[in-house]
Amino acid sequence: MKKLEIESLQQSDREIKFSWTGTAGDRCRVIRDERILYEGTENRLSDGQLCEGELYTYTLERLDGEGNVAERLKMQTATEDRSEDAVNQLQQIVLTAIVSEGEVTLAWGEIEGIDAYEIFRNNELLSAVNETQYTDDTVDMQHEYIYTIHAKRPLSKSAEERLGAEKSVISSLFGKLNPRASQQEASEEAFWMTKKIGRLETVLQEKEKPKGEIQVPEWNFRYKTFLSEEILASPNLLSLNRYFEGDGRGFDVHSKRYRTLVEFSIRLDEQATLEDFKKDVGTSVAYNWRKKFRKAGVGSAEDVGVSQMDENERKASVALTHSVSNPLTTSPAIDYSIYATFYRNGHFDIVGIHDQAPNHEVYLNRSGQDDWLPLHQAESKGLAWMSRAIASQYWRYSNFE
Repeated sequence: MKKLEIESLQQSDREIKFSWTGTAGDRCRVIRDERILYEGTENRLSDGQLCEGELYTYTLERLDGEGNVAERLKMQTATEDRSEDAVNQLQQIVLTAIVSEGEVTLAWGEIEGIDAYEIFRNNELLSAVNETQYTDDTVDMQHEYIYTIHAKRPLSKSAEERLGAEKSVISSLFGKLNPRASQQEASEEAFWMTKKIGRLETVLQEKEKPKGEIQVPEWNFRYKTFLSEEILASPNLLSLNRYFEGDGRGFDVHSKRYRTLVEFSIRLDEQATLEDFKKDVGTSVAYNWRKKFRKAGVGSAEDVGVSQMDENERKASVALTHSVSNPLTTSPAIDYSIYATFYRNGHFDIVGIHDQAPNHEVYLNRSGQDDWLPLHQAESKGLAWMSRAIASQYWRYSNFE
């Protein structure tokens, strides 16, 4: 008997279409988010009147002669996000995960200008591929996995930046002048797409809501920027502030040392509630050429804000913008932006973009749990990399549990 597999998949902003292997006359059942969409002997489905840019989970089951489930797979995919105001093009890429017995398949939308992708599983390189899909058939049903798709693209091929070519020239020049940077690094955008997949045995189970379990997810979000050095040189050799004090640490969700901090919580009850928003800026300390104290100051958090963008019966979305300047010298600000969607079924989908300095760390925690999930950790390439002329990092993290 041929294995049950997804053979084709198409998405638009309002519709998802897919087909699966022929099942020799066996009945199949398709369920979307606990709702039965189809049961019969056909091997294709068109699901319309969906919402733009949202995640959907489909369960495909092959039934035996008595109507029991003989085989099951699950697929998490999404409709396209065609919004013209998307600041991060990964927001417009659909990442699909298909889970079946002993197998995980990932498929993603093409990123213009990229023809090679690296696939990591739990931070270990699995493969490099030229196609926009990958199947891992070496999985253990008792384990959870974190898959990351990594790619780079010359800034000159950026479709998002109107002045991409001009930025590429400046970035190349920066790479020649900065001894810590290569010309290629400074003019390459980095893309990271991550999918956390829960224990496969659990994901493939027929979902039953345990009695007494709280069915309202509440999430805590934390984003910090920091400088890992104890003290570091200013990229401006003409400035009287020749050195700056760093935070002297590595990645640490609980550390109280940072350049900037943003936190918020979101509770998805009948009406989504955004609460406990906090923003803070660490003290900047400058030293002279002898590394003696010169002055200190705290930057303004006026341009740091969070807003609830969209809400329906399935989910709520939040937008976070961040721009904080050094109060002691004229320099580029610490800029980043986040667009996060939280679903009432416990799924989330978060996209972000930032400059390649300083260090960025992003964490998520579900209320009631002690552990924080690291969504994104990016090491600084040096203060000079905060320039808007240098290529950015794009990242996206979602879960399927």
